[in-house]
Amino acid sequence: MKNYSESYWSKRAKKYDETSWVKNESFIETFLDMISDKSFSNILEVGIGTGAVANIMTSRKGALTGIDISKEMIDQIKNDKITPIVANAHDLPFEENTFELIYMRNVIHYLEKPEKVFSEIHRCLKPGGTYLFSQVVPPNDNISSEYDWLIGRNIHYPTKNEILELFSLFKKINHNDFLLENQSINNWLENTCQNEEKRKEIIDRHRKTSEEYRLMANYRDVTDDIFVSIRHFMVSGEK
Repeated sequence: MKNYSESYWSKRAKKYDETSWVKNESFIETFLDMISDKSFSNILEVGIGTGAVANIMTSRKGALTGIDISKEMIDQIKNDKITPIVANAHDLPFEENTFELIYMRNVIHYLEKPEKVFSEIHRCLKPGGTYLFSQVVPPNDNISSEYDWLIGRNIHYPTKNEILELFSLFKKINHNDFLLENQSINNWLENTCQNEEKRKEIIDRHRKTSEEYRLMANYRDVTDDIFVSIRHFMVSGEK
């Protein structure tokens, strides 16, 4: 798995919020609704980015701490209820049993050692604490390899089964799917990929995908863009 560095994220920081899924209200609301019946006094977001989820979380649950590898990302956070810290998820700078809630959204495919990060999250949770997680996944576990090839970034998008294996550290597991429909491939590429040749390559790959993927993703090819539905797997567990 390619290790995405701080410099990579510093280049993406300015346009990060322009990617359509990042601030999608329905997506964030569905994610946070998984813990709507609970209150927490100590909260941590792993991979806080520009604070898109954290801004809504603070309005629901109060102040929180967020870590991210990119200073350029967290420099964009303008919320007095958020304490941002530049840190690596593989080595969380907190004592054991610190937080009642830790959450993470769409980070795992960039992590060099996801199992180490899950272990760190477990360590930092208080007994009985909640871990809330969301991640884009292939439309079906059976086309995992095709999905990785399609995205074309030398990274692995975990399947549902792989995610549930990582959650074996936790108990009281709950999960559901969320389908983010009609997502523009051009919007995604324009805000995440600086290389014009690479963008063309990924568009070309989307036009060469299997019929199985197209059906699962509600694939729609128009003159200047491609639209697909993106599946997100949301999971919660307790320590």
